[in-house]
Amino acid sequence: MPNNFFPALLLTIAVEVLIAVILGFRNKNSIVSVVCVNLITNPILNYFLWINNAYSFIRVNITIVLFFEILIVFIELLLLTFALRQNVKKMLVLSIVMNLFSYIVGVLIFR
Repeated sequence: MPNNFFPALLLTIAVEVLIAVILGFRNKNSIVSVVCVNLITNPILNYFLWINNAYSFIRVNITIVLFFEILIVFIELLLLTFALRQNVKKMLVLSIVMNLFSYIVGVLIFR
């Protein structure tokens, strides 16, 4: 695994929990759900990108990155809707905003 895997995971969790709290998801169940969802989605995405980088299955460009970010938003939408039993639109906004900010922060720190 790349050296920045765990820092990237921790940064993603920190940013997405902060965004969730800012958006009003402050109870223990909400925070634990955001953490658990990221413990599922972040390692899978980063492992795939690491394997792809090692073996060059696909050429990663902005279109591929955007595709995977949208895929993660929808996976997290489903998981959060299930875990928090909230309105789908509310969970979509949460997922989009969390992932947008964690992506931006990640790019600023790791690139």
